[in-house]
Amino acid sequence: MLPIAPPPEPLPQIRAVAPRRGNTVAIDGERVESTWEWRGNNSKQPDQLWLPLDLLEARLGFRRQARPGGDALEWFGRTVALRRLDSRTLGDEVGFDVGGWLTSVGVDTKRKGGTLMLRLPSPALQGLRRGKGATAKRLVLDLNGPTFAQRIGTDLAFALQTTSRQRNILRQLGLHPLQEGRLLKLRGQAIRLRSLSLATPWRLVLDGVGGRTVAIQPRGKLLINSPALAPFMQKGLVMEERTINVGVKPLRIFRVGGRLNALGLKLQPLALKDRQQGLSFLPELSRSAKALVAINGGFFNRINQLPLGALRRNGTWLSGPILNRGVIAWSRQSPLQFGRLELLQELQVNSSKRWRLGFLNSGYVQKGLSRYTPSWGSRYRALSGKEQALLIRRGVVEQEWGQSSLRQGVPIPTGTDLIVSRGGAALPAGIGDRVKLFLWPRSALGTHSNVLGGGPLLMQHGRIVLNGRSEGFSPNFLRLTAPRTVVGQGRDGQWMLTVHGAATSDPTLLETALAAQQLGLTEALNLDGGSSTTLVVRHQTVMNGRGSTPRVHNGLGLIRS
Repeated sequence: MLPIAPPPEPLPQIRAVAPRRGNTVAIDGERVESTWEWRGNNSKQPDQLWLPLDLLEARLGFRRQARPGGDALEWFGRTVALRRLDSRTLGDEVGFDVGGWLTSVGVDTKRKGGTLMLRLPSPALQGLRRGKGATAKRLVLDLNGPTFAQRIGTDLAFALQTTSRQRNILRQLGLHPLQEGRLLKLRGQAIRLRSLSLATPWRLVLDGVGGRTVAIQPRGKLLINSPALAPFMQKGLVMEERTINVGVKPLRIFRVGGRLNALGLKLQPLALKDRQQGLSFLPELSRSAKALVAINGGFFNRINQLPLGALRRNGTWLSGPILNRGVIAWSRQSPLQFGRLELLQELQVNSSKRWRLGFLNSGYVQKGLSRYTPSWGSRYRALSGKEQALLIRRGVVEQEWGQSSLRQGVPIPTGTDLIVSRGGAALPAGIGDRVKLFLWPRSALGTHSNVLGGGPLLMQHGRIVLNGRSEGFSPNFLRLTAPRTVVGQGRDGQWMLTVHGAATSDPTLLETALAAQQLGLTEALNLDGGSSTTLVVRHQTVMNGRGSTPRVHNGLGLIRS
């Protein structure tokens, strides 16, 4: 009998290592709440490191630049188009893999439990150079190494070694320098200045130096002693910070409100004046509207910087509602109304066939037909891979645009409508056809001159009505704990609130609804939250959801009536 050869040694089994995740990032020792994801076995060098876009811009110094082919991210001399970067959802934010980018600059990366630690050696500030002529508002900081540019509250901060002489120069430029250990803080400059990092040699460029003086306010204070607010406080305007318990979880509440009509105040949607694409700091939106108090508003896409929900101001739809989500609606003399809203649109061709139009002035991209008006902006650029469009003027199809033209961008002149088809949907008409556009809301909410969307709807008529699934929110979103922004109404008036964890985790949506109920609200709507959560009083930020002043798409302001 012939012997049987033993089987060969089995090949080593390759197993994918589950990604590590956490909710805290320590940047040069400064801790911030932020979701992160680490892929790879090495605890000091990840194969991939996914971080939220908002964190990259607000805490690491990445700068977003507009380019003809689309926006790009810049950091220490390297520029990458956003469309070329893989993205994924991180909690309630959008994230990018920047592990290799950080390594190339020399960032020391470690993880410990739920905390990600990012650190750079503190470089020395070797020189300061002020621009001239057209660049007179530019200041160049010459360094001997890279450093993070962090917006911490209202301050712009860098881990830098500086001399008293250098700080005096910064002080003379109105930048309010304060050296705290390794960290140089330029107080009150987080919104005023834009930073750009460069390599070979290492430099930081600060744009916006000079101009108006920035008042330095105590962080986290409600500024109730402001002279502009005093008359309204005397009449009964309430501004307070308090802690309440929902179950065993303490929640920190900032709230502002009261019987607004009796106080001589009214609510006003805050938005960019001439376009819907773009983000702005809430204090800037607040200042342009002369708002006394403001909170951030509805949802938006942080990558393409476009709205994802209802926004109507003074009778003009800047962005239509989506997915029958919750809104607030009001007119000049009417009370604040809460509910869910859907807007219907149709296009009739040559007094015959009618075509359903999906969305109005929206960054929510789906297969089918959508409509864009000059309120969107002076130009439209394709939002998906395969699009066609018709330009309608005075009820007649005037022009047809193909994919290549839309990719470059086409005009939306005053008095026209652009009908865009996506995903292979057929264009409903041709050049010369006569068309009529019809628009009507499913409920009376859409007839009011002002509408602001968010979601989910939390309370209505004194009952908790939270149903995020019916409003198209994902299960993951509904389970999240996050800072929250809420607009509400009760017997004692209308209220703007921010809610976040006082000692433990941030609230879930249900805990937010229970908090609103405990505060005596009978109606309440959740607005955009997470890193977008912001409360501004007299153009000063007094509360950030995650410690950095964010850019947002729109807001809700309290102005004199």
